[in-house]
Order: sequence, then C-alpha cells, then structure tokens
Amino acid sequence: MDWSSFCYFPVLKTKDSELRGISNLPKSIFSKILPIYEITRSRLSKNNPIGDISKRIEQIGKIQGGFPFILDVTTDAKQQNSQIESILKPENGYYCWREMLGAYQNLNICPAIHINLDEDPALDETKLFVKEMSSKVKRMALRLPTGLDEADYHFIVESVRVNLGTAKIYILLDDGCVRENVKADGIAAVANNYSSAYVALLSKAGINEYVENFVCIAGSFPQSVKEETGEDEHGSFPIFEHQLYTQLSPKHSRLRFGDYAAVNISQIEMRGGTFIPRIDYCTDDTFYYYRYRRNSGSYIKCAQKVVSDINYHTQGTWGDDEIFSASKGSPSGISPSFWISVRINNYIVRRVGVLSL
Repeated sequence: MDWSSFCYFPVLKTKDSELRGISNLPKSIFSKILPIYEITRSRLSKNNPIGDISKRIEQIGKIQGGFPFILDVTTDAKQQNSQIESILKPENGYYCWREMLGAYQNLNICPAIHINLDEDPALDETKLFVKEMSSKVKRMALRLPTGLDEADYHFIVESVRVNLGTAKIYILLDDGCVRENVKADGIAAVANNYSSAYVALLSKAGINEYVENFVCIAGSFPQSVKEETGEDEHGSFPIFEHQLYTQLSPKHSRLRFGDYAAVNISQIEMRGGTFIPRIDYCTDDTFYYYRYRRNSGSYIKCAQKVVSDINYHTQGTWGDDEIFSASKGSPSGISPSFWISVRINNYIVRRVGVLSL
C-alpha cells in the first residue's frame, strides 16, 4: 500500500452519526482517504456505565477492514471517560496509550503521538512512546497547531525523530475551527498561517526523510446554519476548507488536505423536541440546506426541495439514496443524528472527487 497516495484526511469523532456516515461509504473511497478517528466514549448504559472505548475501536475495525487509519483520542472533556483520561497521561511513555494500541495489533493503526509540554517539558515521555512504538508500527501521526515559532517546531519534531528508527510520521497542522478567523481576517490570512507553519517545518534539515506527508486540517461548519445565513427555511454558506485548499495546494505540493467532514467541531447535543428537521447538501465549494418544522413538512419536504434544487446533483451514494427515499415519503431516520450521517457520507465522496482531480 502506498501511504503517500491518500488525498483526503477526514477527522471523525467516534459518535454514532459520524461512524454511520463513514461506514456507508463505497469501499473504493477507502483507498483514497486516511481517516483520523478521535476516540470518544461509547454510549452509556446500565451494562456499559463507563462508555467503554473498546466498543468504538471495534466499530472502527469493522468499518476500515484492512484499510489503515490514524487513531487519536478526543480532548473534549464531555466525550471523555476514565480510559481516555488515562491514555492522555504521559507517565512511563504514555503507557496506557501503548497498552491500548497493543490490544489492537490486528488493525492497521497509525497511532497519534501525544505531547504535553506542561507536564513533560523535555518531551522525555513522548520520546519513550515513540521508541516503544517504532518497533511495532511503520507510521505514526503528530498533530500540531499553526503559530509556533520555528525553533519550537524543530524541537518537537526532533524529539520525535530521535527515536523514530525506520518509521515515518504524518505531520497534521490543525487549527480547529477557522470560520470566525476567515470572516474576520480573510481566507488569505488563514492560509498564510498554515503556509508559515509548513515552511518552518520544512526548514528542519532532513525532515523529508521521515515525514510521509504534511496535512492541513481545518473546520468551518457552523453551529447554527440559521444564525450563519439569517435564513430560516433555505440558505447557503461557503465551504471555507475548500477555499483554504485552493489557496495552499498550488504553492505547497507536499501539503495534503483534511477537515472535520462537515461536522461542527463543538458538536452541541440536540435535546429531543428542540430541533427543526433539516437536510444539507453540498457542491464543491458551497453548502445548501432546507429546513422545515415538523408541522410544515419535516424531512419529507426537506428532501423534496433538495432533489428539485438545480444545484443538487446525485453522486449515487448511500446519502443520496436516503434523500431520494425521504423525498418519496419514506425517510429512514427522523433524527438530526441520522441526517448528519447523510451529510458526512455525501460530503466525503464529494471531497474525494475534488481532491482527486
């Protein structure tokens, strides 16, 4: 397998909506994407009081089959449990993280390298983690923000490289949600942040020998589409991640693209009875939505409006099938979670099409 050939790096939390969306992708898509899964606790129940993360990892294994993926854990305290808290502790070279990874050697995992400069300023625990894992995996992933000094980038990368052996790393430049920064400063300014970080990293002598690829990751899906557009029943908004990619890709040939797969990073939980049914779809550069209250047509009317919209073009996906079924009066799901899955499914296929050109 050519690990350098992946064109798209979607970041997905292991929540039901996101796993459902990616699980229904055509198998041909998995040869073009390297998903970055952020483990969250599983659904709490009487028989699962801690939200055991092994259930989520087993789900990932079934989805990916033999295809590789990057595995990380969520930093969202609301989605953590005692297992995730232990994984993030640096002690003994992130021992709990290594132990968990060791339990799933049958999966094609590219593990995330964790760093904690507050608790481990010399990164000795990170170095030990890399040393221990370098004999077990061929690739790891290092997630960094933009905006660090060149010296800081070099210090962190060198701390990883020193015990890397023959393994390679993906460097993920992740600034999280960039929507407000783009609206305040413009896409060029945000792109420059990524470009400056990329150039600073490339100035590290010999870095190309052990970095598989550099990846730009950003998110911009809004928490409230109505507040974003000011439109209740129908509206549209730009995909800033696409604009970011078009700014960066002509300048930086080794910089690949990632995002949060059309999911809002904060992921506010919807309470029963408080949501308004909505269906979203996208073109290459724009999201559109239809939104109708349950006494005004609900998901059936939303779907009917989508399929009759001149901007909507089916890609033949599971998500398209679900929209078409709903338009005929038979929606498979009537919850926001289900339709987030549809949005994710269609978006990933669309993004792969754009990035494969």
